[in-house]
Amino acid sequence: MATFTIRLDPPLTAPEAWRRILDLHGHTAVIPLTTVTGAAMTADALVEGSRFVARTGVGPLAFDDVMVVDEITQPSVDGPGRARIRKEGKVVRGSIDVAVMPQASGSRVEWSQQIGVRGVPRVLDPVVAQVARLAYGTALKRLLARRG
Repeated sequence: MATFTIRLDPPLTAPEAWRRILDLHGHTAVIPLTTVTGAAMTADALVEGSRFVARTGVGPLAFDDVMVVDEITQPSVDGPGRARIRKEGKVVRGSIDVAVMPQASGSRVEWSQQIGVRGVPRVLDPVVAQVARLAYGTALKRLLARRG
């Protein structure tokens, strides 16, 4: 599997950065050709076992990225928050580890991911990691900039 980590230091409190990153409606708004659905769609509603689906594509040329929250602890103004999300779709597999930690200047966000794409040989993992890092980095910056 391809692996990558993104680190960002937004000028937001840890709880606010967390809220924006795990606002699944926000993912629909900032990720092109993607719609996220699930019973729990906000950071405060997500619990261990929450399932959601990011459907990416157009019409029949689309795939479902099925995800399950394995662990989740919300941050406070003083303490870190962490989540582990497992990808169990037919096309995309892997896991996401999100950590949001308070800092004097706001917060530190660390998004670490393992990603495997069905049909893509392991020899291309470095390319997958580079493309995924760029795509997820752009999405995270957009999510952190959203006020909604």
